[in-house]
Amino acid sequence: MSLTREDLQQIEAIFDRKLNPVLGELVALREDIKEIYDMIKDLQTSAITDNEFSRKSLEQKLLTLNAELLAAAKQAGITLPRS
Repeated sequence: MSLTREDLQQIEAIFDRKLNPVLGELVALREDIKEIYDMIKDLQTSAITDNEFSRKSLEQKLLTLNAELLAAAKQAGITLPRS
């Protein structure tokens, strides 16, 4: 018993219906993982995780934190309120 062209087309249609949603989810997951890796990389290069951060004065720590916060807000496209 061999498959006809029509059988093969029906099998292909079934695979397309079942796999296309999965492929879309796979692409979305790949993009999410890439974003997570980028966030981890940014955290590792952050001034806050710098070994010398703990040695800074309170004023220098606050200025560093403020600069980091402003940079993160700019990257996210958010305008922070100012007093």
